[in-house]
Amino acid sequence: MYHKETFPNGIKVVIEEIPSVHSVSIGVWVSVGSRDEKAKENGTSHFLEHMIFKGTKSKTALAIAQTMDSIGGHVDAATGREHTCYYAKVLDKHLPTTIELLADIFFNSVFNPIEISKEKQVIIEEIKMYEDTPDELIHDLFAQTIWKNYSLGQPIWGNLNVIKETTQDKLINFWNTHYTPGEIVISVAGHIQKDEVVNQLFKFFSQHTGSNWRAKETVPVFNSNSIFQFRKLEQIHLCLGTPGLSSVDEDRYILRILTTILGVGMSSRLFQKIREESALAYNVHAYPLSYKNAGALVVYAGVSPKNYKETTRIILDEFNTLKTELVSEQELLNAKEKLKSALWLNSEDTSYRMSRLAEQEIYFHKLFSIEETLELIDKVNSTDIKRLAQELFKNEYLCLTTIGPLRKQELGVRG
Repeated sequence: MYHKETFPNGIKVVIEEIPSVHSVSIGVWVSVGSRDEKAKENGTSHFLEHMIFKGTKSKTALAIAQTMDSIGGHVDAATGREHTCYYAKVLDKHLPTTIELLADIFFNSVFNPIEISKEKQVIIEEIKMYEDTPDELIHDLFAQTIWKNYSLGQPIWGNLNVIKETTQDKLINFWNTHYTPGEIVISVAGHIQKDEVVNQLFKFFSQHTGSNWRAKETVPVFNSNSIFQFRKLEQIHLCLGTPGLSSVDEDRYILRILTTILGVGMSSRLFQKIREESALAYNVHAYPLSYKNAGALVVYAGVSPKNYKETTRIILDEFNTLKTELVSEQELLNAKEKLKSALWLNSEDTSYRMSRLAEQEIYFHKLFSIEETLELIDKVNSTDIKRLAQELFKNEYLCLTTIGPLRKQELGVRG
């Protein structure tokens, strides 16, 4: 039920027909994000994503909203480090209207200077809100630390000075330079007829032109460091991590299972030892960061100052245990089942299927069925996990960032 097609201009279309549902999800994915911005552009991708809904040559922002409301659909956008996505979810009968609307905002947005001026204030408030939320901000501080001096570490929301100096010309120039056909993947999943969808998309997207701008990318080097942002808070928010794997690494499912065992869910080792057994934290979890040529494995915890050292000690002990001992067959089986169940449950949502299609095309240039993914998960064994832990969990690789009432001299982590 999968189909892939490349238009003559280079835009790729990936489709999955799901006859058992009534909805359709569609996304126009552009392989451009904060890592593709020069320092003087940081935040432009995010600003552009905001502005694309603020009016076209034929529709006001209100008319765009009314169009989607009138068909009971949902339209939105998201900016990441490596891509920007404009997406919608509607009933199958409303897909033609949705395609026309997405094409209109994508190609015909006017970036009105008055709207730009207003949106600057909105984005500035968004940044202030984010900076007032330390349990979210800490993750970006970690990324900025490990990829210091690399664009991959730049904040997605951008630099305040860049936001304040954004103009209509700057947005148009960025769009013309970066939103080229070779960087675009259109993904569609749901109750559709493949040929009809391809014809509709070809009508609106096949005439887009533009030259390739992407140069050979530098592989970011992981920076092992410790950064302490002192704030008078009740908790210390910390991220402690090591290098990880890229999105395309052959060991990516070993990393997913290792991370699950370490700190995903209530039965994970860190949740049990830090929260359930020791009552040191309310929120503790692990997650992988994976991009096309870089990655990291991160543990987050929010703890009272008095619990900070004991919490970091437990995290490091678990790193060491995974390096020196094989995980049990039951623990491995449970982690695999958790991943496989999540895949099946998520696959019942057309939005998830649409995103999965696009990401596979962007990173692998091929489509993996769910069954193929399940096979890759099942192949992982306890020896694989121990080997990868030994490769990643080295003391010289560790990076720590904290936000809260902690100063550098109070570290005591690596001793």
